Amino acid sequence: MRCQEIMTPDPVTVTMETTVLEVAKRMADKDIGFIPIVDKAGVVVGTVTDRDIVVRCVAKERDAKSARLKDFGGNQVVCVEPQDDVSKARKLMEQHKVQRILVCDSSRHPRGVISLQDLAQSSQDVGETVRGVKSESGAHPTH
Repeated sequence: MRCQEIMTPDPVTVTMETTVLEVAKRMADKDIGFIPIVDKAGVVVGTVTDRDIVVRCVAKERDAKSARLKDFGGNQVVCVEPQDDVSKARKLMEQHKVQRILVCDSSRHPRGVISLQDLAQSSQDVGETVRGVKSESGAHPTH
C-alpha cells in the first residue's frame, strides 16, 4: 500500500511568522493537532503540534497573541513521498518516535499527513480495534 492511499491530503500550513494564537485557532477550526511549517516558497521547514503550543508557550506564560513560531523554532521534519510504501512511514515514525509524518513531494512541498491512527486503520489486525473504539466513542481523528 502506498502512502498516498492512507494520507489525509492537502494539509493546512503556516509560516514561522504565524502567531501561536493563529496556529491554535487553525488547529481548533480543523480539529487537528499537527501543522507543517513552510517557507515563502511552500517548502516544509518544520512542524508544530498542539503539545508544542502548550509546552513552549502556554506553560511558559508567553503571550500567544504576540509569540510567533520563529520564537520557538519548528520540530524536525520527518517525511515520506506519496508513492513510498506505507512500511517506510511506519519505520520512520518508530525511528523518530513521532505520531505523525508528513507526505511531501520531491521538492519538499507538503501533500499530506499520515498519523499513527491512519497506519493502524490501514492494518487489518490493529485497524479493526481502532475502528471499533472510534465508532463507539464518536471520536474524530487528529492530525
